Amino acid sequence: MKHNRIRTVLAFVAAAFAASAVSSAHAQSGPVVLKAVSGWDKSLVFVDKYMDWIKRVNEKGAGKVRIDYIGGPEVFPSFEQLEPLKRGVFSTVVTSSAYMNALPELNATWLGFGASPAEMRAAGLIDALDKVTREKAGVTLLGLPLQMRFNVYTKRPIQGADLSGFKVRTTPVYDPILKGVGAATVTVPPSELLTALETGVVDGFAWPALAVTGPGYARAIKYKVNPAWWVGTDIALMNAAVYDKLPADVRKLITDTMIEIEKEVPAYYQSKEKPEDDALAKAGVQNIMISDAEMTRIKKIHWEVGQQNFLLKPSPKFGPGLVDIMKKFAPK
Repeated sequence: MKHNRIRTVLAFVAAAFAASAVSSAHAQSGPVVLKAVSGWDKSLVFVDKYMDWIKRVNEKGAGKVRIDYIGGPEVFPSFEQLEPLKRGVFSTVVTSSAYMNALPELNATWLGFGASPAEMRAAGLIDALDKVTREKAGVTLLGLPLQMRFNVYTKRPIQGADLSGFKVRTTPVYDPILKGVGAATVTVPPSELLTALETGVVDGFAWPALAVTGPGYARAIKYKVNPAWWVGTDIALMNAAVYDKLPADVRKLITDTMIEIEKEVPAYYQSKEKPEDDALAKAGVQNIMISDAEMTRIKKIHWEVGQQNFLLKPSPKFGPGLVDIMKKFAPK
């Protein structure tokens, strides 16, 4: 009787162990899980097509790969996301090249002057930048899931493309043009911009055409300068070691889906401009138009100073090659 009980217990333990082993094996054969982060809050339109990419990868790769979005700047501050990406704390991020100070070469994406992400990829820019980011930071450039037009917004009118006497909120990618047309530039975090406008710390700012009314900035400015002075194309990165260890079919899925997204990016973001412009008009913001000749001057400043500041000076090894790629898009 005693032996029967022992055998029963041992059989139960063996069955439990076997079940555990099967469960463990099943877990190990499950999808690869990647963690994703964004340089902006998920609620902002900047993140839309990246989130679309995540959704499509998860749908197409069900059972093989799953990307879990874990947060934005509230998880890792926007300007501090490269280091944890390099360490593999998370696997992938969408962000602005302006936030990646250690990789100034990524600002080449801002020298396309309206060229689409697909056109820049076809020109060889993605492959060239991927070599840079792998060598310098151990990350791979997945693609360009964000492209927007950027304007100048001011509290008082300007005459032509002249910002002499204006203090304008900036980032490094705006600086060549803003300083080139006479502005004194001031660095202000987005979270402090409204206060800076209201208290006179700045008289205006350069900003995407899609996100002025939402944060409340429209109530502190009176004018939008048109046409847009920049076309900003931003980036999605992945830890290179993580990417390279993925099964070949998963890598192909991730890359092909990003290429699919890139083709949709220009039309998607341009479609968002009219509702924003309508909201600006409702808030009393007026348009200031500058001439084609002034726009040509602005583009030439951006190209001539930008290639020096972003590529040739900070990156003598990689900069010349990137300039050669982007020459085809430069203003004539």
